[in-house]
Amino acid sequence: MSETPETQDEHPFSRRSLLVGGGVAAATVVGGGLLAVWTSSSGSRTAPRAAAGRTIKIGYGGGVCEAPLYAAHAQGIFAKHGLNVEIVKTGADEIKDAVGAGKIDAAPGILFSWLKPIEQGVDAKLAAGLHEGCLRLIVPKDGSITSAAQLKGKTIGVAAIGDSAMSFFSLDLLDAGLHPSEDVEWRVFPGDQLGQVLASGEVQAVAASDPNALLPTLRGEGIELTNNRKGPNAQHYCCAVAVNGRLLREDPETARKLVTAWAEGSRWVGNNITATARLEVDKKYVAADQATIETLLRTYAFDPSAKGLKGELGPSVEKFKGTGYLDKKTDVAKLAEKAYADLGLSF
Repeated sequence: MSETPETQDEHPFSRRSLLVGGGVAAATVVGGGLLAVWTSSSGSRTAPRAAAGRTIKIGYGGGVCEAPLYAAHAQGIFAKHGLNVEIVKTGADEIKDAVGAGKIDAAPGILFSWLKPIEQGVDAKLAAGLHEGCLRLIVPKDGSITSAAQLKGKTIGVAAIGDSAMSFFSLDLLDAGLHPSEDVEWRVFPGDQLGQVLASGEVQAVAASDPNALLPTLRGEGIELTNNRKGPNAQHYCCAVAVNGRLLREDPETARKLVTAWAEGSRWVGNNITATARLEVDKKYVAADQATIETLLRTYAFDPSAKGLKGELGPSVEKFKGTGYLDKKTDVAKLAEKAYADLGLSF
């Protein structure tokens, strides 16, 4: 990307605050600046594809909350809108680069996790909010941590640096008087190992999306400290539709149909919770049982809105800038405008 790298004193993460862990080995991220950790794009871009009749590729990570995508695909909603859609499982640490490079055309994700990549030049925009809920912050069951403020000096496990859970709960840390890039240490583990490292004491908290966020509590390894439908940040959308910039520029009508159908999928989920849970299990989209998925889906709110997301972006960027993850010189209004894809949608 053409952005000039930040100088060292502007790096929002310290060396101690960025650790990458795994079941076999761990490594400290010490070089390359925030962009190398948050958006490690190789800079490659795919060639334009013919818009008419082509397959739209959408990335997903296997989360319960990606239900609107699963439903729109499996229930033929995309097809009803004249779209040939393929959904592709993509790692949390790869999905933003893949959308920006045009390797996939769109993906769901919390708006906060897309702000830094878009600021740094990833070619993608956010077009509509899909639902609320799905992120949880979990601490040991018999531990002493009862508030976000008590996480100062502690280690928090996440599935990827800059992922949805890390981005959102950084706001809760900020509200608790902590600096999320200095007062806590973020360590990366495979999502399905987060409960294990919490139970072993390797981390003192884990932040994740469902089902990985809920599993430690079901196994008796942890309790929920908070989630993204509680507190001063509860009004924010969790998943939003992120669309590749080239698709938006070259074929806005297809992009409009895509977002419209995706939102229709969200409304279908809200009206068909049990059927959606069964769908996620039958299609093997999510690694959890139907009863657990259904319980989780009932804690979410499915009220998709393009207008609502647009109104949220300015205040969201303003608050997120306080985490230190964005460049100090970033103009809030300009980034909010840059991040939003106005497709003229009325919902």
